[in-house]
Amino acid sequence: MLRGEGEHAEVLLLRRGNGAFAGAWTFVMGGVEDGERGTDAARRELFEETGLSLVTLFTAGELDAFYDPVRDRIVHVPYFVAHVGDGDVRLEDDVHDAHRWVTFAAAEEMLEFAAQRRILGEIHRAFVARRP
Repeated sequence: MLRGEGEHAEVLLLRRGNGAFAGAWTFVMGGVEDGERGTDAARRELFEETGLSLVTLFTAGELDAFYDPVRDRIVHVPYFVAHVGDGDVRLEDDVHDAHRWVTFAAAEEMLEFAAQRRILGEIHRAFVARRP
């Protein structure tokens, strides 16, 4: 999730409050429900986890695959890029315990997972350094 442009662009990170990933800083994440389109899931998760509404939504053209130890399965995750407007973040109860709008450099230091750090660079190149 992005706000601002160019050198003023910021990324929203959320800190997991409990579960296997408690304490990890991550992007907004979630699953696709039965019968739901991926883009609709991205909009829904954004609103559920932050209370924010999007201005624009793009597919990042990137896919992550990782092992989920909670469900004991390999998960494939497409990345979306959401630009949001002004508004206060309202965290989803019992999921996250903190949020921060940070620079790309700060996000790279804070993100727990290597794949998220990798995609962060791709997002900067494709959605901040030049506009889609």
